[in-house]
Amino acid sequence: MKICIALATAVLAMTGCLRTASAALILSDNFDGYADQAAFQVAWPAIGTVAPTSAELSIAQSSSAPQSIRVPGTLTNSQSRNRRSFAESGSVDTTHRVNWSFDFYDGAPTANPARNYSNLQDTIAPGSTNQLVAMGFNNNQVATNSGGQFYMARILGYTVPTTPDPDGGPTETVGGAGAFFKLNDFGAGARSLGWHNLKVILSTDNGLSTDYAFYVDNVLAEIVSNIGTAASIRSYDNIVLGSGLSNASTEAFFDNVRLEYVPEPSTIALTGVFLGLAACASRRRAA
Repeated sequence: MKICIALATAVLAMTGCLRTASAALILSDNFDGYADQAAFQVAWPAIGTVAPTSAELSIAQSSSAPQSIRVPGTLTNSQSRNRRSFAESGSVDTTHRVNWSFDFYDGAPTANPARNYSNLQDTIAPGSTNQLVAMGFNNNQVATNSGGQFYMARILGYTVPTTPDPDGGPTETVGGAGAFFKLNDFGAGARSLGWHNLKVILSTDNGLSTDYAFYVDNVLAEIVSNIGTAASIRSYDNIVLGSGLSNASTEAFFDNVRLEYVPEPSTIALTGVFLGLAACASRRRAA
């Protein structure tokens, strides 16, 4: 009985700690609070250098009504790009991970991928390993490459292999340093018309490199592990909407951008305590 009381006390203490160690919300933006284009650009300054320099606050599509952000179709570089800066997220470490996600409207799911994506960045001019991760589409791969029509991602400093994938997914047709790769190793679905949630969880299990888990519509799609070194584990301070590159005249929409700095819960220890309580309860019933 004393053991059961001790376990119950441990449960209360640990659940209290888990509540205290809640995620730090760095950014959450559904774009519905902006009265007009000017208000949007105050929060997300335009960084294009050729008119139109900014993406558009739009009601043409939305994942959460009524507004989203539209990046127009173009054949011109340096247009329609915006950047939101914020305080440092906190570095990925063995007790914290970084979660980044957004909703993306796929309006041409049978077309070849065009350059429409968003970046999570460490510094506004990332150039080193793990300083940039992107999700969306790029035109380095066509529709038939790497297993077919799937959403894509990029990690700065990761050399995409063209050898058989150890996770069992399709072999990448196109690889190379910092290249976009397709998110299709596990059970995530292929491209389809409409809104889709793209998410990546950045973590490290040993403090020596960075691990990435990519999700499409909350289904695990790709794992990329052990990128860089301890010195290249990053904290992040800005997000960019739009590639700023020609996109084959294919427009894109973004909504519900979210960034969190999340403590890793002591789930294994907590599970053990609950199992101990269950055993205590079972013994009491048997008695």
